[in-house]
Amino acid sequence: MIIFENTDYKIQSFISGMLSNNSYLITSKTSKKNIIIDIPYIPRDLFSKIPRDPLNKSNNVKNTIGIITHGHFDHIEGIDFIKDRYGEIEIYMGFEDSKYLDYSGKITKLRSQEKIIHEDIQLEIVYTPGHSQGSICLYFDVKEKKYLFSGDTLFPGGPGKTTSYLNFKKIYESISNKIYKLPDETIILPGHGSGISIEESKKEFHSFEFKGHIFGDITWKK
Repeated sequence: MIIFENTDYKIQSFISGMLSNNSYLITSKTSKKNIIIDIPYIPRDLFSKIPRDPLNKSNNVKNTIGIITHGHFDHIEGIDFIKDRYGEIEIYMGFEDSKYLDYSGKITKLRSQEKIIHEDIQLEIVYTPGHSQGSICLYFDVKEKKYLFSGDTLFPGGPGKTTSYLNFKKIYESISNKIYKLPDETIILPGHGSGISIEESKKEFHSFEFKGHIFGDITWKK
């Protein structure tokens, strides 16, 4: 599905995998470069939309990179599918989550980098530990629109699942101190399900009262 398109960029979304994961493809119409965000199990629809050279995989590798929002299995299962059919693209992911990835290609482990720049596609990295230690979100400002690829950090209705009180505190702080500092008109594009604007997400969050040693599947509703 096409989420956004102008004279410079196209953003498309795809669903695949047993957990109905979202993956995203950003394409520059000027440079012909591509960024894949999250690669779930057997992403055939995604693969069919990536411009590629079937005779020379090295050309594909130059044009396309992958970024993983976090290292849970459902977000990385399709990497070998892409590698076998397209080539060993460079993969970017949070340093703490890189241990989950068994990959023969180049892995860039993100620790303090502020941006990922692929020719004329520029994404700001927002470090959002909580759902996993190495979770990241990616902010893309295309002037007419602003998008945040949030992985499993934030969904309509609440945050991603956490496994301890300390991790819930981390994801709460990641959302309130980082994500909610972005412009209200920013559209959150999560790792599963539909999107929501930051303005609407803040309204949901406003009614939440943080008390007790809570964690797990939390919603912003009282």
